[in-house]
Amino acid sequence: MKRVSSIQLAFSFVGVFLGAGFVSGQELWQFFACFGPLGFLGFGMTAALCLLVVTALLQLAQKTRCGDVGALMLPGELPWLCRLVDLLQCLLLFGIVVIMIAGATALLQGLTGLPAPVCGLLFCLILLPAALFELRGIVTAFSVLVPITAVTAVILGVTILFRQDFQLAPAAGTVSVLLPNWWVSGITYAAYNLFGALGILIPFAALVSDPRTIRRGLGLGAIIFLVLTFCILAALMAVPGSGNAELPTAALARMLHPLLGGVYDLLMGLGMFSAALASLIALIQQAGFHWPVLQRRRRSFLLLFLAAAYVLSLAGFGNLISIVYPVFGYISIPFLCLLVRNWIKSRQRAKQH
Repeated sequence: MKRVSSIQLAFSFVGVFLGAGFVSGQELWQFFACFGPLGFLGFGMTAALCLLVVTALLQLAQKTRCGDVGALMLPGELPWLCRLVDLLQCLLLFGIVVIMIAGATALLQGLTGLPAPVCGLLFCLILLPAALFELRGIVTAFSVLVPITAVTAVILGVTILFRQDFQLAPAAGTVSVLLPNWWVSGITYAAYNLFGALGILIPFAALVSDPRTIRRGLGLGAIIFLVLTFCILAALMAVPGSGNAELPTAALARMLHPLLGGVYDLLMGLGMFSAALASLIALIQQAGFHWPVLQRRRRSFLLLFLAAAYVLSLAGFGNLISIVYPVFGYISIPFLCLLVRNWIKSRQRAKQH
């Protein structure tokens, strides 16, 4: 595949976070908006952590030419722990696929009135052929999704704020016992997103021409990420009752105008599709890297993983988000700290030589 530009890297950086929970507002409500204006501080912490860790990942991977996330976190240390990191990452990627299917099921069921199992199956049948195109499909999907989503989120957020006279509601109270306050939410949100995103982003290290492209791409991506998220958060805080909906931002969009609601439904579907596609491809690549039998029979295991994800997705969108994401957030924190530690050591060695 040809080299990626700074703009493509920026869109890909943002795109890995635009899953069902994010675009629908369900994640942002549970982790940030429920804490009122303090939620902005929580997400600011998240954005800074994401920028730091992704920069460390891509620069380390580019220098070492290593595609193993576990080895980048723990180079030469405790092979069994490296294997544990790889296993946990595969589990999280699988969990993201499950949640994306659950989100798409909720969306399609609301639009069509079909039974949930049928809606989930339709989404899986669309997802399967796209997964066969691997990394090319991810870059293309993100290049289309991110600009449209960013513009729509800004329109939604600014319009809602004008209608509410720029009044933000006070904190509504924590939604999950695993997320007691805004700063714990900020750290855990960054941790689980990053732990899942590393496997998706690591192949980009080989497609980036130089460190300047990484800096420019991630800098632009961080700006887009902040603007897009703050607009959605502001809209949710201005109308806190939207948090009671399964798809809060879709409810806000329909409140403004049926046409905007339709556009947002389409964006949510694209977001769910892109995140499920990226996570499924990363899961197959990472699993195949460590277990060669999966690499030799990747199509068979692709079908197996997708079938298992479909069955588990029937547990429900909101329920899965409130449990899977916070748990993996707590688990991921020490491993991400090790990755940053190794990046700092690598930079120090480079300066000495």
